[in-house]
Amino acid sequence: MWYAIRTFNCQEMKISSFLKEKDVFHFVPMTYAERKTPEGKVKRVLVPVVHNLLFLQKDRPQKYMMRLLKECTVPMSVIRKRESSRYYEIPEREMLEFRALCDPDFENSLFITSDEAEAKPGKIVRVVHGPFAGMVGKLHRVRNDYYFIKTLVGIGVMIRISRWYCKPVD
Repeated sequence: MWYAIRTFNCQEMKISSFLKEKDVFHFVPMTYAERKTPEGKVKRVLVPVVHNLLFLQKDRPQKYMMRLLKECTVPMSVIRKRESSRYYEIPEREMLEFRALCDPDFENSLFITSDEAEAKPGKIVRVVHGPFAGMVGKLHRVRNDYYFIKTLVGIGVMIRISRWYCKPVD
């Protein structure tokens, strides 16, 4: 299981450093962006896809994990379910799929909010070929291109895919 953590003021990388020091496995969705160096050169660097969001693997008891997070001096909160006060727990399979879709070396990814993803029309499909085989999401058409959309805790990932790689879910 995984927890989604919301930070404030773009502090996700500081929390990531804290978790690395504590040897706790976590995930910050990253992408490449072009930045100018002081010398005026353009350089590709990894930056967070969404500021203020990271994911923490729950590999120890909940009490331990929450006590560990309280040790961090950076303000944050673990996302809770809307209908209850329980922490929102993300199953391992969903995170495995999401992490695969967020691979920064995959160039055909677009990142959108979950609201934008929900608003896009499309059919629910299962990918049957290629590196994303087995994943279920929405197939959305933009002109002559098709995009597979998967959402998780406020973020949506759109990847360009051949419609022939997808099969409608009944």
